[in-house]
Amino acid sequence: MRILIIAALAFVASILAGIAAEYLQNPIVLAGNFLQLTLSHNHGVAFGVALPYPIQEALIGIALIAVIACAFRTTHTSLSSLAFGLIIGGAIANLIDRILDGVVTDFIAVGTFPIFNLADACITIGAGILLLENLVEKKE
Repeated sequence: MRILIIAALAFVASILAGIAAEYLQNPIVLAGNFLQLTLSHNHGVAFGVALPYPIQEALIGIALIAVIACAFRTTHTSLSSLAFGLIIGGAIANLIDRILDGVVTDFIAVGTFPIFNLADACITIGAGILLLENLVEKKE
């Protein structure tokens, strides 16, 4: 149940942030050249890498189904529930964004790193939490 609540929160926050980003006329500088909000549309997957149409969508769907299956087939700590919720909510938000107009709305620019969005941040943070939790468990 926790996973669903966290996924819903990540999804809603990501969708609302993407909608707001569509209104960015000019970049908003938050921390000099290091951190800005700037509108960008991504036709590809991570870091703008684009695969041919049916392959890209199939891989996205397969990855999402695999994460959902893992999330609901294993027992969880509070941290892993948070992680799976962030990943699922972010992935569904990006998928819905892509379905609506064929692109994902990105808007967070950090240094020279590719522009990303809140859903990407949720997915990355969730994956990081799972990785760290797994590393800590193996050391114990």
